[in-house]
Amino acid sequence: MAATFRSPFSSMEPSPIHRVSVADQVAGILRQRILSGELRPGVALPEIPVAVSLGVSRNTMREAVRILALEGLLKRNIHRGVRVVQLSRKDIQEIYDLRRMVEVQSILSAKRRSPELMQELETAVNGYEKAVRARDWLQAVNWDLQFHTLLIRLRGNKRLETFYQKVIGELRTGMVLVDSSHDDPGALVPMHRKLYQLLQADKLKQCAEVLLQHLDDSESRFGGIMAGEVQATRVKGTGGSNGKAVKTRARNSRAAASN
Repeated sequence: MAATFRSPFSSMEPSPIHRVSVADQVAGILRQRILSGELRPGVALPEIPVAVSLGVSRNTMREAVRILALEGLLKRNIHRGVRVVQLSRKDIQEIYDLRRMVEVQSILSAKRRSPELMQELETAVNGYEKAVRARDWLQAVNWDLQFHTLLIRLRGNKRLETFYQKVIGELRTGMVLVDSSHDDPGALVPMHRKLYQLLQADKLKQCAEVLLQHLDDSESRFGGIMAGEVQATRVKGTGGSNGKAVKTRARNSRAAASN
């Protein structure tokens, strides 16, 4: 006689599933503050005081930090504690080198493009334009990165897309600062729309050339802004007596990056 299979779960009482943990909620609060620019690159995030201010345990705070560290927003250092990620010139150069390699090649290999993907690209361009006009920089960056992620999706390689999202996650905080300090952020909208139109017209080589120039310009602006942020953080760490000089250097960096 054949044995009757009995599921080990059949006798279990139904239990409520809490889809968002307290650590996830804390990570969400900190993520918003980081991406909005309230917590700027290089700023220290002392775990115990922050945990107390949010009314959570130290273990919960540690888990929230772990989540954001995996996203590339926070970094834990054995000597300096937890800080908002602050990219060096070398970090920026390496990330943009990777972006050029994967994004440009994705464009050049985009022989087949589904109507659904092209519609998503158009939606991302429209969303970016709307956010820039509203000066909603957090949303603008979200749409910007969504647009570039969709370019990677042209390759049809899910592992590459996952890898790419991790790489550009490190840029998110700085990009909010870059866009919000741009002399003419509206000028970035036609660039994205031109990329979409060239791709739609099957002008892949020209599209790749425009994308390459766009990434070069973006790296230059990003490097200038981050240089100002690094200098500001260093002076704050020495007591902040040179606040006016820091602001002047930061403005000069932004001006140089936009030229």
